[in-house]
Parts: sequence; structure tokens; C-alpha cells
Amino acid sequence: MKENEILQRFQEILETAIPILEDLKKGFFTQKTSVIQDCERKFSDLLISRLPYAEKIVGEKEKDEAEKKYVILLPTFQTIGLAIENLMYKMEAKVNSNILFSQKALSEIEELYGVMLEQLRDTKDYIVTKNPNLKGSVKSHMEKMFKLIEELAIVHQNRLITGICMPQASYLYLDITDSLKRISRGLMDFTEKV
Repeated sequence: MKENEILQRFQEILETAIPILEDLKKGFFTQKTSVIQDCERKFSDLLISRLPYAEKIVGEKEKDEAEKKYVILLPTFQTIGLAIENLMYKMEAKVNSNILFSQKALSEIEELYGVMLEQLRDTKDYIVTKNPNLKGSVKSHMEKMFKLIEELAIVHQNRLITGICMPQASYLYLDITDSLKRISRGLMDFTEKV
């Protein structure tokens, strides 16, 4: 198999994941567990549908150069998938438990989520085009994500100290932002290896 065919598979996964993640955001902000669970199912189905191909290549003793590259990219891609799954589960836990976030916390998550989606789109496009401007954009989105999370952690800590944020909400807020950070880092790592 040729390298561009292998990269196309990764690109297709990200292309399919974007609308799922857009729906996840809608489910989270409208407090609809059924929408979030539907996104979890669709994402799981997406990954499972690609699993036989991954198992086949990983299991082969003789690999051509493109297949070797695929095997190198796979763990980084799995890291992204695990971070997305964790994000989904934490969002579902927040909605299911009817845990309230302040309007400020929700707007912060919305901003971080937007950065993650932009970075995901740029990564998807970079896989196919190898445009250095897109690679730079993926990196700048990651830097923006990390900087925002660092700044927001201080603001969040103050909300917790003053009692605006409750400990249970704090745990979920931090886990959601951590998942977004791990997705962002994974996208950058993946782009570096492509």
C-alpha cells in the first residue's frame, strides 16, 4: 500500500470525527445526554470500522515503508482517540449528574473546544497537503490551547476558593480541559510524525 493511501485513511477518520465532535458540543451545551451518547456510539463505530485494517498491518511481519510509517503513526492517533473518548465520557457525566457549571466556565470550555476543532481541521488538511502553513497553524492552535488552559486554571482556582465552583464541578471542569489539552498535544505530535 502507498503512503498517500495510508495517510488518506487517517484523514478520512478525522473528516468523519469532526461532525461527531460538533454534535458532541451541541449535546453538552444543550444538556442532552442522548445526543452525547449517540456521539459516543458513532465515534466508537468509526474506530472499530478501521480496526481490522490496523490489525492487519500491525500483524504483518514484512512491512513496506508506508506500512512502517503507519505503525509509527498509530500510537499517536490512538492517544488522540482515547482523549476524545475521555472528553465524551466526562461531558456525559456532567450532563447525567446535572452538575452545574458557571456561565464563565461554560464559555471557557466553548472557547477551548473551538480551538480544538480548528486544530483538528488543520491537522486533517495537513495530512493530505503537507502544507507548512497548516503545520504552523496546528502548532499555534496547540500553543493557544496550552496558554488559555494555564490562564484559565488560575481563574478557575479563584472560583473554587470563593465557592462559585463546587468541588464536583471543579473535577469535571478540569478533566474536560485536560482532555482538550491532550487532544491538542496529540494532534501536534501526529502532525510532526506525518
